[in-house]
Amino acid sequence: MKSPKDMRIIQIDITNACINQCSNCTRFCGHHKKPFFMDWETFTRAVDSLKDFDRTIGIMGGEPTIHPQFQRFVQYIGEQYPSKVKLPPITKPIRNFIKYIRDRNFYLDETLNDRKGPGLWTSLCNNYYEHFELIQDVFSYQCINDHQNPSRHQPLLISRKDVGVSDDKWIEIRDKCWFQNMWSATITPKGAFFCEIAGALDMLFDGPGGWPIEPGWWKRDPKDFGDQLNWCELCGGALLNKGRFSYEEIDDVSKTLFEKLKEVGSPKQKRNKVNILSIKNLQSTGEEMPDTINRYLPDFQERISRLNTVLNPKTIDAVIFCNSKEILENKIDSYTKAFNSVVLASESYIYNDFIKTVSSKSNIYTTSTTMNQWGRTLNKAIKLSSAKDWVCLIDEDTKLCVELLERFKTIILNPGVLYRFSISELKDKMVLFNTRAKALKIAGYDGISACNSADEFFGLWDEDKTVFMDGKLDDVIQNPDLELWVRIAENIESQNKAHVYKCLDKIKSDHE
Repeated sequence: MKSPKDMRIIQIDITNACINQCSNCTRFCGHHKKPFFMDWETFTRAVDSLKDFDRTIGIMGGEPTIHPQFQRFVQYIGEQYPSKVKLPPITKPIRNFIKYIRDRNFYLDETLNDRKGPGLWTSLCNNYYEHFELIQDVFSYQCINDHQNPSRHQPLLISRKDVGVSDDKWIEIRDKCWFQNMWSATITPKGAFFCEIAGALDMLFDGPGGWPIEPGWWKRDPKDFGDQLNWCELCGGALLNKGRFSYEEIDDVSKTLFEKLKEVGSPKQKRNKVNILSIKNLQSTGEEMPDTINRYLPDFQERISRLNTVLNPKTIDAVIFCNSKEILENKIDSYTKAFNSVVLASESYIYNDFIKTVSSKSNIYTTSTTMNQWGRTLNKAIKLSSAKDWVCLIDEDTKLCVELLERFKTIILNPGVLYRFSISELKDKMVLFNTRAKALKIAGYDGISACNSADEFFGLWDEDKTVFMDGKLDDVIQNPDLELWVRIAENIESQNKAHVYKCLDKIKSDHE
């Protein structure tokens, strides 16, 4: 067994609510009648207790991004336990997000920060997209697995006595458990635990709780684990090397654990999503686990299914300051084809004419400019369109490229970034921004209203969150930040520059 002080990661389980109910989940999602959401005081105490840990502090679930206070938690861990080295946030368009994250983890977390900093474990749902900008700004490491892939999960709800492991053999088997030796200690609302699965079992079966969440709890050695080792008696982590696909949502359990699930009123057990193992035929649990470091997913590229479009733009709505009826009549069909909705802001003296022109179009709205105040008009236009994702602000005489806008829906953009264009026909005529952007949240309604022009509005974004697009997205590469990372390496004071450049060379070779 391993002391938490020697682990690479210690997790903080902030919830066991999840968007999935995977087979043989380590947090037993689906078995709780009511999931927990860690409170603010417990979370801050957990982070504070680990300040001297000097490795990765993870935020995990369930699905952590669905916690109501996720933003507040992330801001706190980012302030109290920041990465030693930070990279500029993701800003340029990306096609293969999981490969980019792998590169970033390798370069930032493993190489520059020597695995110290905040980490996130996530299934990549819509809530991740809601917090996309914050996540990229704060976390040094991200472990992403959307569980829509063919990954296998090993059965955990197994009593070694049901399997027939004798007392004299058990201690040796238990102490070699790959979960405890390779994964993490954890903190739950009920205390600190030497093993993340022990913490989850304590929550599921209403155990006595863990150690007090206080500085230094993680320095305990295996000889000090005490009664927490009793949870190993109900865990099959050290016993089997078989697993079933996570998306089957069926748990394989031994007879003793089946009865315990009935006692706690497991919703999953009531829905017949629990399979009692035949001890004589353990092959029934599924296929041999992959012989890899993580044992459940042999190919990193499969961590995000190709069918997962969570990070792609959902909608693109347009706001057009237009005062030419002739231009409008010539372009109205292209507007309706290109955008989910369009708001035309016009001077009051031609407003009624515009209404007549677009009256037959279901996705075009009109509004008059508000007392010649640009920002107030923009606010009104955004509200009128009910835009909740991307907004395209374009000049009325822009040569609209419908194909370009369609391509945007196939790539990944950072919702916190303002995208401007330096393409000749679009230069200073078209921008994309997202209503989720931190810049807009900071400015608020009044801050946007105070903008007297588009340029003042663009100034709400920091320089590092403003990107000029100089291509038509045909040349979006796997890692658009690689050249920037090389320049950063040249300016980093490190005693092991050779290791840094070796890391970059490895990333380059993976893209060739």
